[in-house]
Amino acid sequence: MSETKTIKEAIKRKYPAIEYEDTLAVAMRTMTEHNASAIVVKQGDELIGIVTITDVIGCLAEDQAPDSTLVSSFMTECELISEAGAANPCVQLDVHQDAMSAVKVMHEAGVNHLIASGDEGEPVGIITSLELVRMLSS
Repeated sequence: MSETKTIKEAIKRKYPAIEYEDTLAVAMRTMTEHNASAIVVKQGDELIGIVTITDVIGCLAEDQAPDSTLVSSFMTECELISEAGAANPCVQLDVHQDAMSAVKVMHEAGVNHLIASGDEGEPVGIITSLELVRMLSS
């Protein structure tokens, strides 16, 4: 039987972040600069949400103006997932959880990005479905 792989192994980089009051244009620039399909949204030091490339494409398809559309109007708010589950698809999982748990959470929530939380509950990175598949296939 193979060794259990943890979410921590799927984190390839620290997450890029933008502020709650930023615009769609800032989100787009940040994603481009970091070659990232997801970025976190902070209010001060607190992580409060996530913006994915799907969110950005949705705004653009709806003709929302990049310079005036606020991130707060289209981001997904985050909540920590626990034994009881979570109602919101922007979920955080502990970095020590196994990779298959992350796959199952992604599938159930219908998302392709998770936020990994460290030992103190602080966000330490974003895990993508592609990174999980890469890790599990090796």
